[in-house]
Amino acid sequence: MISSLYKKIVGTSPPPEPDVPKILCVGVNCLDIVTVCKEFPLEDSEQRCLEQRWQRGGNASNTCTVLSLLGSSCEFLGSLSSDQHVIFLEDDMRKHKIDFSHCPIIDGVGCPMSTVILSIATGSRTILHFNPNLPELLLKDFEKLNLEDYSWIHFEGRNVSEVICMMQYVESYNNSLNTCQSDDSVKLETNRIPITISVELEKPKPELVDLLPYADVAFIARDFAHSKGFDNMSETLRNIGEEAKSGATIICAWSEWGAMGRTPDSMIVQSPSFPPNQIIDTLGAGDTFNAATLYYLNMVKTSFIKKREEEESHKTKETFEESSETDKKREIKQNTNIESTECSRTEFINANVLQGAINFACHVAGAKIGLRGYDGLEKILRDLYK
Repeated sequence: MISSLYKKIVGTSPPPEPDVPKILCVGVNCLDIVTVCKEFPLEDSEQRCLEQRWQRGGNASNTCTVLSLLGSSCEFLGSLSSDQHVIFLEDDMRKHKIDFSHCPIIDGVGCPMSTVILSIATGSRTILHFNPNLPELLLKDFEKLNLEDYSWIHFEGRNVSEVICMMQYVESYNNSLNTCQSDDSVKLETNRIPITISVELEKPKPELVDLLPYADVAFIARDFAHSKGFDNMSETLRNIGEEAKSGATIICAWSEWGAMGRTPDSMIVQSPSFPPNQIIDTLGAGDTFNAATLYYLNMVKTSFIKKREEEESHKTKETFEESSETDKKREIKQNTNIESTECSRTEFINANVLQGAINFACHVAGAKIGLRGYDGLEKILRDLYK
């Protein structure tokens, strides 16, 4: 599907697509009531709006939408209310082929809702969120999953104590495989590959930093970076890296300034933004960037593992060539100042891979803000890169 655009956007051929395990996104699902105005309304004024619509929202939920539009098999996991609004949310997830079969349904509590005001004049989005105390997902809900079904699990930064337990649960599963991506002498069992853990830190809440030691890939949003006193992407990557798991990949998107990332061996890559001719709807642009990055990296991971297994089956000692760079041993220093003793399982990410991922993600996010909502995103990308 959209992966056919990979070569046109990035300049290299895409990794193979068949038999890619699911990406699981853990977080919140809510109803967005979107009002489109010529310009942001003055307080205590009355005016007509240009459009009003309902759409499914929430960071993890939006990320699933874009993953599905890109052609990835994905699942959403989060608490759902049993009120009448859940019918709309479930129907929309079915429409986008998003699995939500493991979501706990909570009785007696309303659905989280956001009132969103989009300004045509500036492209801004103002969000007023209401959550009627819908319970957060718990570890006991997460433990019902069959982890063999997933290649990648992405966590929305929230409910820190429970999310840490979920991350530790995945770490235990990975350790039970008794293998490491850097150990070429061990062959992975079919359908039992180490799960990559990623997390998004968006809200300006200091406790979210406690999630970093358990993530292989971390997305640091501009609002969170500002809350930590960081004024640009370089400063964010330099300081956040000190809090992260050894060998973690850190990614920071900064709106019109594009995105920057740090590889497992501390190399820095950067991509500019690719805005459309007219900015129409920036709601979910960050979720779109994250989803496109996850899609790209998961495809590379699958290709990496398949190649390694082929090499092992032929008893060769050749290493997987991820890029045109000459192979050299990457030095990853152990970070001893964090709680998790695990080293990131992201040997498949090097500078060329991360550069391609954030470049692709900036293109997809740029295309998204040129239309209302997400419907038609795949068509726009096809038209842009014919």
